[in-house]
This record gives sequence, structure tokens and C-alpha cells, in this order.
Amino acid sequence: MTGVLGYDTVQVGGLTVTDQVFGLAYTEADFFSEMQFDGILGLAFPSLSEDGATPVFDNMWSQGLLSADLFSVYLSP
Repeated sequence: MTGVLGYDTVQVGGLTVTDQVFGLAYTEADFFSEMQFDGILGLAFPSLSEDGATPVFDNMWSQGLLSADLFSVYLSP
């Protein structure tokens, strides 16, 4: 995968996160073209970022958009 990092305002579940860094892919592995999704949302710890990018959840917390430093994910069939 190749690309660059960009910054923009992102909305997730009614929350508006400013200055969020995200990746813009120029090229990607062939198998991505067969997947039925539009992107990947990174939720790992910031220390795991190879490029120093702050994940969206951590920006939500630092911008005072959350009442607690935790999140959950609901997956349905």
C-alpha cells in the first residue's frame, strides 16, 4: 500500500472530530478490490501507529467529545 496522510473534520455517530489524520491510499493490495467496504477505521493504541497518527477515538477523548475514555462495538449478522 502506498499513499499520504491528510487531515480533515470527521463525523462518527453524531460526533464531529476536527483535525483528524487519515490515510489516502494511492495503491493497495489486490484483495482489497474484492472486499465490500469503503475504508478502515483504526482503533488501536496510539503507540502502535507506525507514522505517529492519533486514532479517531483518542482525538474524540482529547477534544472533550466523550464522557468516558472507553468505547464498544456492536456487530450484527
